[in-house]
Amino acid sequence: MITAIVTACASILIAIIAYWLNHQGESRRSQREARIDRVSSQLRDLYGPLLVLTETNEKAWSEYCRRYITPTGVGPAAVPLSELEEARWRTWVEAVFAPAAQKMREVITTRGDLIVEGEMPPVVLEFCAHAATYEALLANWGGAGPSKSTLVRHPGSRFLSYVRESYGSLKAEHALLLKTVRDENRIGSSNRRAG
Repeated sequence: MITAIVTACASILIAIIAYWLNHQGESRRSQREARIDRVSSQLRDLYGPLLVLTETNEKAWSEYCRRYITPTGVGPAAVPLSELEEARWRTWVEAVFAPAAQKMREVITTRGDLIVEGEMPPVVLEFCAHAATYEALLANWGGAGPSKSTLVRHPGSRFLSYVRESYGSLKAEHALLLKTVRDENRIGSSNRRAG
């Protein structure tokens, strides 16, 4: 009789432990899948497009500077431009810089919920303010003054660094999460074959 009670209690205890372990494993797996989905969305919908647009804009700006801004650092915002320089600058602003900035701002404003940080980073807000001022510049090009530049300056390399670093850290996290899932699946299939 005592043996039967001990056996029954042991069976119940084993069942409870097995249920608890299974529940814990499912909970971890569910949390990991949710994290993979979130990181995938951050890469696909925000940081991936933002990185491509930012890198493309950076390359265009570098090329513009290399070809048209004098080596002494005198650029469109520093001295009055000649008629030819102003026409060239306007073409680049209208065709390259303003559209790129507006696309980046659109990506940020529509997918800002995917920002890595708990709140919007100041450098991102600075960039969005810069992009917004292109609209006023383009609407009033003739009266924009001698510099023909945006009212809010581009945050410079800080914005590009932020986008690159965020994208890189998300890619690394994504790879680690996927490796963990692959390893667990490999262990699980080995256990099923052994059992």
